[in-house]
Amino acid sequence: MLSLIFKSIKHAWFRNLLLLACIIIAYTLFGTLLAFERAYSSSDLTSTSRMITVNKISFTEVLPLSHFREVKRLESVGEASFATWFGGFYRERRNSLHAIAVDPQTYLNVYRHDLSLTEAEQNTFLQERGSILVGEAMARRFDWKAGDQIPIINRRLRRLDGSTTWIFKIAGIFKAASAIVDTNFLYIHYDLVNEARASDQNTIGWIVTMPGAGHNPGDMGQAIDRLFETAPDRTTTDTERSFSQIFVAQFGDLALVTIIILGAAFFSLLVIVASTTVLAIQQRAREVGIMKALGFSHAHILSLLIGESLAITITAGLTGLAAAGVLVRSASESLTLIAPGMSVLPWMIAVGLASMIVLALVASALPAWRAVNLTTANVLRRG
Repeated sequence: MLSLIFKSIKHAWFRNLLLLACIIIAYTLFGTLLAFERAYSSSDLTSTSRMITVNKISFTEVLPLSHFREVKRLESVGEASFATWFGGFYRERRNSLHAIAVDPQTYLNVYRHDLSLTEAEQNTFLQERGSILVGEAMARRFDWKAGDQIPIINRRLRRLDGSTTWIFKIAGIFKAASAIVDTNFLYIHYDLVNEARASDQNTIGWIVTMPGAGHNPGDMGQAIDRLFETAPDRTTTDTERSFSQIFVAQFGDLALVTIIILGAAFFSLLVIVASTTVLAIQQRAREVGIMKALGFSHAHILSLLIGESLAITITAGLTGLAAAGVLVRSASESLTLIAPGMSVLPWMIAVGLASMIVLALVASALPAWRAVNLTTANVLRRG
């Protein structure tokens, strides 16, 4: 049986090659889409205890630094830090940077389980106000190393002297402690930026908190927001994951656009695959008639036709999923901010395999059944 299936596939090699290519592309899209959607939508990939507090009007609006001091006094707050967006670019506008000004000691305390760096690098960063910590992905992108002097141009945030160029020294290169941590960031001393900038002094972008022992993160978040109910700058506190998704949303709903495009492409390719399979079986009516004349049973011919469809679909589909795995692995680092922990998991392969079997059966079973139930004389006459 297998030898007959192989010979049949080889006989119409060009048509089957095109069919294989379509299925490979379809399942490459399928694996990539599923991995992206799972990583983007997952809520358990970031710390379940860290909460982010931002301005209630919009996360792009600043908060007064005094809010942080008041938050620290709450009984339910265990650890807290703050940060503000710095941005800018390196040499050319196309080299945009994810730069954040932070309070060094408290920030490293809150994120100590996410960032991996040596004690010497940490001490250098804490002691030298003009130093920065750079993520491994960003350092690799620009070929930076510890000790380099880095000019960052920020035309939105001018210095008191009117300059738009900020010079920093790299204290160390931090690595991700897990696959879900983005290292395409650099961290600057907030105090240095705050003293040197010409506007928005003593303001921050957001506050990050962790509850103390015996306290619930959600209850802590509500307590923080109640604290500023009557303040001019009211707050809203949510999970770290929600904040990340809101941050990404400023560039557009990337997840929705990606899912629509890949989903449409995948569906179109499946329609092509199904119609091609149906047409291929119909065109082989003469072969079916000859096989019936030679004494092949209906069950044998059905097995051959459906088996051929299964062999092509599963072989090409698994190849496509393998290609998706390679593609996802190569893109996962650059997409950590949007879809942390993006990967093709075993259950995705199982779902893909099941869909391949269904696709092959749906596309081949009915036309194969019709072909074998035609009388031999009519089939040969039609051929």
